[in-house]
Amino acid sequence: MKYAKPYLLFTVLVWLPWGLMCVFDITVIADIIGVSGMTPSGNSDLRAMYGGVQTAVGLIAALALYDTRFFPNLLFTLAFVGSCLALRRADGLFGDDRGTAYTWGVLAYEYFAAISSVVWLRILPRLPK
Repeated sequence: MKYAKPYLLFTVLVWLPWGLMCVFDITVIADIIGVSGMTPSGNSDLRAMYGGVQTAVGLIAALALYDTRFFPNLLFTLAFVGSCLALRRADGLFGDDRGTAYTWGVLAYEYFAAISSVVWLRILPRLPK
C-alpha cells in the first residue's frame, strides 16, 4: 500500500482543482475547451457536469487519502468514470477527425485512470493489510 498515498494525492490534484475551477468560473471551460452555455440552464449544466462530477471524484480521492477504507470505492469510481470518459472521448476524437493538445492529454489521463484503477482493484486483495 506504499504507492496508494501518492496515487491518491495525484488523483486529488487532478480532479479537485479542475472541478472547483469549473464550479466557480465557467469561463475557464470556454477558454480551455471551447464549450460554453447558451442559457442560464446551460451554464448550470456546465457547472454540474464539469465542476460537480470532477469535484466529487476529487473529494472521494481526498476521503480515501484520509481513510484508506474508501480506496476501493475510489478505484471502482475511477474504473467506470475513467473508462467511459476515455472511450467516448476517443470515439469523438477519431469521429471528429481532430483534437487539441488538451484533448490528447485528457484522453491519456482518462485511460491511465481507468487502467490503473482496474490494476489496483485486481492486486488490492493480495496486498498485506
